[in-house]
Amino acid sequence: MGRLATCPSTMKILFGFMILTVLMLICMEPNQVEAQVEPPYPPDYEVRALREIATELGKKDWNYNENPCNNKSSWFTPPPPPNVPEAINNSTVTCNCSFPNGECHIDGIYLLGQDLDGVLPRSLVKLSYIKVLVLYLNYLNGKIPREWAALKLETLNVAMNRLSGPIPSYLGNITSLKYLSLENNLFSGTIPPEFGKLVNLENLTLSANYLVGKFPSFLANLSNIKELRISSNNFSGKMPDIFQSWKQLEKLEIQGSGFEGPIPSSLALLHDLVEL
Repeated sequence: MGRLATCPSTMKILFGFMILTVLMLICMEPNQVEAQVEPPYPPDYEVRALREIATELGKKDWNYNENPCNNKSSWFTPPPPPNVPEAINNSTVTCNCSFPNGECHIDGIYLLGQDLDGVLPRSLVKLSYIKVLVLYLNYLNGKIPREWAALKLETLNVAMNRLSGPIPSYLGNITSLKYLSLENNLFSGTIPPEFGKLVNLENLTLSANYLVGKFPSFLANLSNIKELRISSNNFSGKMPDIFQSWKQLEKLEIQGSGFEGPIPSSLALLHDLVEL
């Protein structure tokens, strides 16, 4: 009899606990929604620039009805899980939303393995806050636009395309560059002397092109260089003894580059070198 009397009380306690749990979830929901609020749209002129850039590149699947800064949908490729190799295909636009008044500006475009068959976009210059441009592994042709010389790029990777002609001297005006990869294209001619102005450069990759001429001694100015790859070209002559200028060099790739004679002995002074 006593046990039967306690059942209603037990049921009331359980029911009350369920109600309390539901109320807690309801109270938490607004906070969760607030934490997931979308960032602001970038300025209209930047969205218009994206449309022009897409037309020049041959990019046809960006959804302009969505916020390019939302890290979703056509504007973002999720990173792979831990311990899973990164996919070659990537279609991502990144934004910097740390400006005053919560403004967002596009600061990066990553289009890897997208089968793009257009040209390098002159309209990129309309994205004045952009720092990273990666167009690796596509079918882009033509030349590097002169307009890009006005940008403050830190990373420029247009490797594995069909770009041709001489490497333009005006790339030397982008002194903010830290990473520059032009490998596996159809570039010809010599390395422009203006590259000696790229004093912030840490990685320079020019392999697998049709570059000629003697080793450019002005590259000794690149005192911050950590990785230099110039293999599979048609250079000539001996390498100058300039390795002592590259005290931070970690990786050097020069095989099949056309140089003659022994490698200068100053190579032994590169204590950080781990790959040759």
